[in-house]
Amino acid sequence: MDNNREVLLIAQEECAEVIQAISKCFRFGLDNIKPNTNKTNREHLEEEIGDLMAMVYICYDLKIINPVKVLEAQENKIHKLKKWSTVFDE
Repeated sequence: MDNNREVLLIAQEECAEVIQAISKCFRFGLDNIKPNTNKTNREHLEEEIGDLMAMVYICYDLKIINPVKVLEAQENKIHKLKKWSTVFDE
């Protein structure tokens, strides 16, 4: 398996794990202790997002994705959320 493919497959798995962690936060609450651990759902979500971010940085290093383009997309998303959602409402 080539390196880029492996990195993208692991990133895909990490995305799925973030989705699952978010689902647990909705179902059981952010501060509920995850069964068989001493971590809250919030802490588990933080860990999974960290794992995903590690894969994003690896994608940068391997030039699979361009960090400048990712930052542009991030800024565009924030702009859209400010316009079309209540995320930033006080």
